Amino acid sequence: MKISISLPDELVRYVDDRVKNRSQLVERLLQTWRRQQEQEAMVEACLLLDELNDLSNDDEVAWQQAAIIDWEVSGS
Repeated sequence: MKISISLPDELVRYVDDRVKNRSQLVERLLQTWRRQQEQEAMVEACLLLDELNDLSNDDEVAWQQAAIIDWEVSGS
């Protein structure tokens, strides 16, 4: 697909002095940016899962402690 973007002349000259194919450069930059976005989303999801897992473990520990106390109090 073709798109049109506006860039400052200075930036276009800079790019033209360094690459043969502007479109290829933009494609590579966008692919890199997309991978970074996906990795950041993955890290965020993993951190959220870890946090949920920690909360779940805290609930499990609290439940076990309550059960032990109840068992000790009942004398069973």
